[in-house]
Amino acid sequence: MKKYSDYAHSSISMSKDSLFKETLNKLFTEYKIETIVECGTYLGLGSTSLLAEAILKNTTHYPDFITIEVDKKIYNEAVKNLKKYPFITPKWGLSVNAAEAKKFIQTDDAILHHENYPDVFIDYTDNPAEKYIEEIDGNLSKNFNQKESVFEKLTRLLTQKNKVLFEENILETISQSLNGKTTLFLLDSAGGIGYFEFLTVARLMKNKPHFIILDDIHHLKHFRSFRDLSNDTDNYTIINKSIENGWVVAKYKNS
Repeated sequence: MKKYSDYAHSSISMSKDSLFKETLNKLFTEYKIETIVECGTYLGLGSTSLLAEAILKNTTHYPDFITIEVDKKIYNEAVKNLKKYPFITPKWGLSVNAAEAKKFIQTDDAILHHENYPDVFIDYTDNPAEKYIEEIDGNLSKNFNQKESVFEKLTRLLTQKNKVLFEENILETISQSLNGKTTLFLLDSAGGIGYFEFLTVARLMKNKPHFIILDDIHHLKHFRSFRDLSNDTDNYTIINKSIENGWVVAKYKNS
């Protein structure tokens, strides 16, 4: 695999893509989406905010909007950034089971033998399994070298006071309470578990109405997810995509 930092569009977020924005507007106009689950909040200023603005612009109801971030420091910052959207619920945790996610990373052929996939991008070419496990352990922000801000300190103290606890397996927990609600999944977590998340959603949402948005379809994260969506024409219809900017929006049958 090639290092993602060498990709010409690596710094271009799908949230800046005008076609992606148009696709979201159409999605919320044409379909009644009752629940949104985003895996990979990061700071909340990219796809999370874009989805929120599309909701405000195109719908008369606010869906249940859950966004998941595994890194506590980044989660705290996202809480601040998303405060203006009261219908968004940030969760500190992991979308899938942590032990299963680590096993996936440690045994995934595309990670262990990434050199056999020359047309796919990856974040790390040196010990990628180790580094992806660090990410799902919530250690991405350790490389930021940022001093804790006053807000971050207050948020940390407040969340400690209110006993905000780390959750895992959040996708499964949510799926058990959907009760037939049409759900939009935006999958954009750490590269090492992107495909694992996709497989988890496909399993949990079989025969249930849903849409899927994938980011980084030319990357380790979702090159196989995109392949599976494209090949499964009995169950999925691709609404729109950008190969150049690396995203796809797909609709499950009967959604």
